[in-house]
Amino acid sequence: MQWHRTFLWFVFWALMASAWTFYFENAWGWALLALSTGGVMTWRRYQAVKVAIWAKSPASNLPPENVGPWVNVVAELKHFTNIQAQLVATTKETADAIVLAAQALPVGVVALDHQFKINWFNKSAQQHLNLNQTLDMGQSLLNLLRQPEFIQYARRTQWPEPILQKLTQDGSTKHLVMQFVNYAGNQRLLITRDMTQIDRLETMRRDFVANVSHELRTPLTVLSGFLETLKDAPPDALSTEQKQHYITLMYNQAHRMQTIVAELLTLSDLEASAQAERVDIDMPKLIDVARQQAEGLSAGKHHFVWHVKPNLHLQGSHSELTSAFSNLLSNAVRYTPEGGNIEVEWAIDPSGHPRFSVTDTGLGIAPEHIPRLSERFYRVDRGRSRELGGTGLGLAITKHIAMRHNAKLEISSELSLGSCFSLVFETSPMA
Repeated sequence: MQWHRTFLWFVFWALMASAWTFYFENAWGWALLALSTGGVMTWRRYQAVKVAIWAKSPASNLPPENVGPWVNVVAELKHFTNIQAQLVATTKETADAIVLAAQALPVGVVALDHQFKINWFNKSAQQHLNLNQTLDMGQSLLNLLRQPEFIQYARRTQWPEPILQKLTQDGSTKHLVMQFVNYAGNQRLLITRDMTQIDRLETMRRDFVANVSHELRTPLTVLSGFLETLKDAPPDALSTEQKQHYITLMYNQAHRMQTIVAELLTLSDLEASAQAERVDIDMPKLIDVARQQAEGLSAGKHHFVWHVKPNLHLQGSHSELTSAFSNLLSNAVRYTPEGGNIEVEWAIDPSGHPRFSVTDTGLGIAPEHIPRLSERFYRVDRGRSRELGGTGLGLAITKHIAMRHNAKLEISSELSLGSCFSLVFETSPMA
């Protein structure tokens, strides 16, 4: 349309120039035509320059106005620019989402060039390899991980199998599975997986099997020895008292094995479900039953002090809580010397939670042992524990019962000063 207008304008002025020349018989009309045409061309040139300047950065500037015949070009270019801006925004959003997803991966990812220089890494890789965002970007990974096995592995051209590496940082050892992957030509990705917890669980499994075997082997050896003696001895070689003594010892060892198996089955049942049954429990009455058992086990050798808050009840499993409380009390009796004090309290602690605590004046426990006391078969003094009749499973059972009742097992102790074992319940007490 603009070009049509320009053409009509030129025809109009050409006719005017012809008429001027015809009537006035001079060339001023053609001069006027030339002057006006030059002005129009200059104006169109100015409009084209405005469009050209805007076209250099159409996304960041508003389109020019009054551009004459260039208006359709500006409109098309603006439409194309909007489409491109949308594509760029979508691409950027997708790229940001990919980066965020890579950051959220539980495995570590390190992007490297062909010289193993670090271009990028996610948070998991930063934790696994102790990388620093400011200092390590652009550094060679081989200068940061200098284990000979890893460097030899990295120098390969193909990595069909991962490599297991142990990295010691800040006094702790991590077990990492690492593997390189080629991508984008000669670029590489290093994938890392932290296997520390799995390795720890595997170690605990091996220790558990070894401990069970050891705990059962001892009474079996004693039992087998006495049976062999009775079997091979002549009819009159042993007196009635000796036979009765052997039978009593065999019974004790068989009972010990039965106790270990029963507690293992109890522990297995507790681990099979996360929550305990929920029934209203008369806690003072439950504690009174545990009190009778503990004082019977003590046989008057210890001085007990009981602080039981009446009308403080909970919901849970009666049998499980009885077992947990009895375990704490029996441990206090076993590891407190004769004449020592055992103080038992059932009350609301300062934080407003029900707390069952057993405080003794026993031998105490060194700090390095406390975190592991609830592990199955863990003992501070294996010989003394077995001598006192413990199986090494009591605190493990107690901890699982606590977890099933939304409670925590807290332990504080000092050598030669005694210990305090507490079950703190997060649930609200019942009036």
